Amino acid sequence: MDPARPGAVLLTIGDELLLGDRVDTNGGWLAAFLTTLGFRVHMILSVGDDIPAIHGALSRAVEVAAGGIVVVTGGLGPTTDDVTRGAVATWMGVPLEEDPAILETLEARFQQRGFATLPLPNRRLAQVPAGAEVLPNSAGTAPGLALPLSGKGRGEGWLFLLPGVPVEMRALMEQEVGPRLTRLPGLRLAPLPSAVIRTSGIPESALAEILEPLAEGTPGILVQYRPSWEGVELRITATDGHDALESFLARASHVLEPWQYGGAGSSLAGAVLARLEALGWTVAVAESCTGGLLGARLTAVPGSSAVFLGGVVAYANDVKTGWLGVEETALAAHGAVSEIVARQMAEGVRARMGATLGVSITGVAGPGGGSPHRPVGTVCFGLVDADQGGVAEQVHFPGGRDEIRERAVQHALRLIDQAARKRTKG
Repeated sequence: MDPARPGAVLLTIGDELLLGDRVDTNGGWLAAFLTTLGFRVHMILSVGDDIPAIHGALSRAVEVAAGGIVVVTGGLGPTTDDVTRGAVATWMGVPLEEDPAILETLEARFQQRGFATLPLPNRRLAQVPAGAEVLPNSAGTAPGLALPLSGKGRGEGWLFLLPGVPVEMRALMEQEVGPRLTRLPGLRLAPLPSAVIRTSGIPESALAEILEPLAEGTPGILVQYRPSWEGVELRITATDGHDALESFLARASHVLEPWQYGGAGSSLAGAVLARLEALGWTVAVAESCTGGLLGARLTAVPGSSAVFLGGVVAYANDVKTGWLGVEETALAAHGAVSEIVARQMAEGVRARMGATLGVSITGVAGPGGGSPHRPVGTVCFGLVDADQGGVAEQVHFPGGRDEIRERAVQHALRLIDQAARKRTKG
């Protein structure tokens, strides 16, 4: 343990987390948030809506945090299975008290929604352990709570209770908890410099092969890998200060250039549209198995109308031939999921809409429809420019239907990105 950095333990509460009904995303987000502030997160615990289990987890968390902080999420709702407030109160040996200010806020909010009176279950949201500081929730109804542990016979440090709904938890951390943490006496926070790099088109193992030798050559550099169907997000943290971070980023950015498209909060769709706009290019898309997802990703970016002209969801073969000009002989000889059909789809949508680039996706997303020759996960792509140059390729993606479709869209965006990069480099 680093004695210069205060400790933190995260406790996520909810039966749904243990039954597999819901994946805990709060723990990872909180760990990244607190690490950036300068905490060392020692442990993430998950327990169900069970008071003895919560008591045991709280005792363990406070012990491991060793005078730092414990952040609890979940179980603060209005129903009888939301037991976190009561469990914390009994663990600390204090009563639950109804907070008049919370009750007044709740009544006003429900009246604005058209309720004459506050529903009885929602009065539970005003119950707080004695001595807790109420943290206003700008994104929901259940407030957060902050409780000092000193003098309660439960060790030192602070305990924070937050709703389990991710958007509410994040709002409270950013607006209420984070500012308080920087002012709490005795914590001596020293935020670690860090940076986020988002990549696409290269697997985690290949990134590690590139970056680990660089990290070994720069003392105090920690590289964390977060793979998903979108690509791999890298979080680079430096324990030796900003100079070490800048030195590493300068070398890493050079070798990552073919796959890097942005930093924290960026999207490949946004990066692609920016490159195309800088070139003065436009794009149109033809989609089969993805059913419009590529167009949706592009139009989700504000200002995309400067680049994106439109798309065709060509699910049936008649639409491929009638709208996009795909040759019936090509469909008969090669099938709808083929490189030649993908290329003709891209050519057709580009010409039909007068775009600089035409891009297409056609594949077998499953769960049925596969064959030994074209198993589920087989997807073909086409990209054609105004000079009839471009690419057509076939890729096989793992996963179920949703993941295959999302991976296909990400791959199509990367093809567009590569074409734009190639023209930019001349």
